[in-house]
Formats: sequence, C-alpha cells, structure tokens
Amino acid sequence: MLRTSLLRTAAFRMAMIQAALFAALVAALLGIAWWSVSDYAEAQLRADVKTDIASLLQAAADGTLTQQIRQRVAVMPVGPDYYLLADATGHRLAGNLAYRPAKVGWHTVPLQGALGEDNSDADIVHLYVVRLADGRWLAAGSDNRSVVELSELLSQRFLEIGVPAILLVLLIGGIGGWLYLRRIDALGELAERALEGDTELVIAPSGKGDEFDRLANRLNRMLSRMHVLMDGMRQVSNDIAHDLRTPLTRMRQGLESSLDPRVDEQGLRDGAQRALEEVDSLLATFRALLRIASVESRQRRSGFEDLDLSAVFDTLAETYRPVAEDLGQHWSARIESGRRLHGDRILLTQMLANLIENALRHTPLGSHIELSLSGTSEHVIGRVIDSGPGIPTEAREHVLRRFVRLDRSRSTPGSGLGLALVAAVADLHGIRLTLGDAQPGLTVELGFPAV
Repeated sequence: MLRTSLLRTAAFRMAMIQAALFAALVAALLGIAWWSVSDYAEAQLRADVKTDIASLLQAAADGTLTQQIRQRVAVMPVGPDYYLLADATGHRLAGNLAYRPAKVGWHTVPLQGALGEDNSDADIVHLYVVRLADGRWLAAGSDNRSVVELSELLSQRFLEIGVPAILLVLLIGGIGGWLYLRRIDALGELAERALEGDTELVIAPSGKGDEFDRLANRLNRMLSRMHVLMDGMRQVSNDIAHDLRTPLTRMRQGLESSLDPRVDEQGLRDGAQRALEEVDSLLATFRALLRIASVESRQRRSGFEDLDLSAVFDTLAETYRPVAEDLGQHWSARIESGRRLHGDRILLTQMLANLIENALRHTPLGSHIELSLSGTSEHVIGRVIDSGPGIPTEAREHVLRRFVRLDRSRSTPGSGLGLALVAAVADLHGIRLTLGDAQPGLTVELGFPAV
C-alpha cells in the first residue's frame, strides 16, 4: 500500500516528469554533440586528405609517385589512410583500395576492398580524386574510424553521466514523495482525531514556513472556527432549554387553567389569546435564531454589493428621530456623506436598527441618543451612543451571545437575541464591534473595513 501510495504522490510524479525531461535533454545534447563532433572531425579529415594529395602531386612531378604510394601502404596497409593509383581505364596500379574512379573531386564511398583485414568500425572513406597529366587517376582518402570512435566515446560518457543522473532524480523524487506522504498522513491522522471529537487539537507547524506550515495554519483556523461553532451550538441548545422553558410553562399553565369547568367563555377567550401571544413570541425568537444562523454560516454573502453607507445611516436617523421624540428621548445624528461599503444593505440596516432600539428601550426618559458616522478614506467609524445606565465592563462580551439579558432588562420585552444578531452581522462584514463606556451610558463603535 505504501509503494502504491508513493507512486501516486505528486512529488514522485514530478520526479518522473523531470527524469523524462532530463533523458530527452541528454538525448538532444548527445545528438547535437555527435553532429558537431562529426562535422568537425570530417572537416579535419578532409583537410588532411587535401594535404596528402598535395604531397602526392609533388611526388608525381618528381617521378616518385608509385614509390611514395607503396611506401605508405606498406606502413598502414589497412587504413585509416587509403591510396589508389590507376591507369586511364581505372585499373589499379598501386594502393590499398579497390575502387574505380570515374570523375575528379570529393567522393564518399563505402569502404570496399582494403588490402588487408580491417578490424575497425569504419564503413566509409572520404576520397579525393585527381587526374594526372598522363591520364592516370590518383586518389587519396581516409576512413571514418576516428569519427565513429569519437561518437562511441561521447555516447559512453553521456550514458555514464546521464543514467546515474536520471536514477538520482528518481531517487530524490521517491524520497520527496515519501516525505510528502508522511506529512500528509500526519495531517490525516490529526483530521481523524478532529472527526472523533478532539476539541483540544492543535496542528503544530514545523517552523520551516513551507506549504505544509501554511496548510497547518489554515487548518488550525478552521478547527478554531469549528470549535467556536460547536460551542455556540451547545450554548444555543442550553439557552433554548432554559429561556424557552419559561414561556412554554406559562402557556401550559394557561391552557390547563382554561380547561377548568368553572371558566366561562370569556375566560377561555382570554386564555387562548394569552397562548397565541406566547406562540407569537416563540415564533419571533425562532425567526431571530434562524437569521443569526444564516448570517453565521456565511449564506448571506450573495447579497453583497457596493452601497452608500452614509445613506443607510441617514435613512435610519430619519426613521428613528420621531420614535425617540415620542418616547421622550433626545435624538441627534452626525453623519458624513460619501462613505461607502461592500456589504448586504438589509443586514446592515437590521444591525443598526437593533442597536438603536436597544438604546431606546434600555435608557430612561430624557436620555440622549446619538447616531454618528465619520472617518477618513482608510478608517470609517460608526457609533451609537446613549446616556443610559450602560453595560458593566465584565458583561460586555457576554451580552453579545444568544439569550443573554442583564438582570435590569428582564422587565422589558425581548429575547436576548438583538446583540447576538449585531455580532453575527459585524463578523460577516469584517466590522470591528466594540462596546465602550460613554460616561455615562454605552458607546457601541463599529469599525467598518476600508473599501
């Protein structure tokens, strides 16, 4: 299984590709080198032949041509140098090559008929033919054994270097694939532990800063997010069990009271009306929970658009100004124009509305409430400030969770989900949400991301 997995690793496949490319490169270099060496050796060979011809022509002028050819053949009867002196009809008079010349100039002819046994790898002769003044033919040439030997030597050296290099590339690829496989298996084991419910799992980076460390960091963030969501689910379950039990109990008691035979028709109607009110409250709570779950699951990003944030603030300022005046609150708004944001208009409006309604609901008569938006091209800050009782420092993080209500708020209607929705929308948009002290009162600061 390990061998099969190793062969399937990307590192080993890459090593195979590199080895194939290296082999192709070696073959191409061998071909180019062979062609270059052959071309150079052939040019050198022909230069030597032309020198030989010049020497033999001088011997012909001196009358010692036949003697010169016989002496040279006696020294090297089977090449690599070949000579031929033939009469006007082409019959050999002297030399070590069986060839019937027909015209002057260069000829590349098969090696045929050396006057002795040639054990070399030569197979052709580069021959230069001239016609003497008396009609005889003179030819001198050299076979290609030097070119063949150079080619064989070059091929051998390339094999000696190329084959080990290819094997080394494959070995490195195998080792790299094994190392990759080991790291991936380690991550896989940690993933299995996470699936089995290990909530304390942390993937330790190697410290090398490679792609596995970047993957480990991303997985750690994912695991952290999963832990937060799982804790949130457990908290929601507990909160639902505790906070919804009271209205359900009241509903049951009211329905039981309505079943009393002494209750008249009007009493039955009143009991049914109270039960409907409790059901409506529960349905509103569940709708709020579904909105929060939808936001936290990132399903609402499809509604993101470039929008005028200042216009959203202006609309809410105009909407809640008369509401605040009816409740006896002092309302003010300071909103800079031209501030923009990429986000969901509906969710942002709901977030700001929740903050404003919390300020209106939980501040006494005559309190001051301010809505503001200001900043620069890099930092845009929105604030909802009230002069009410505020929130204690130790409870500011706690109130952003579901179903959390301060003791003094228990007497007012609500489910404790308003600020939880605010936190979810802020997290979805990358907004920095901060609860601070207005001295007196509460400051809710929204740090919007730069566009």
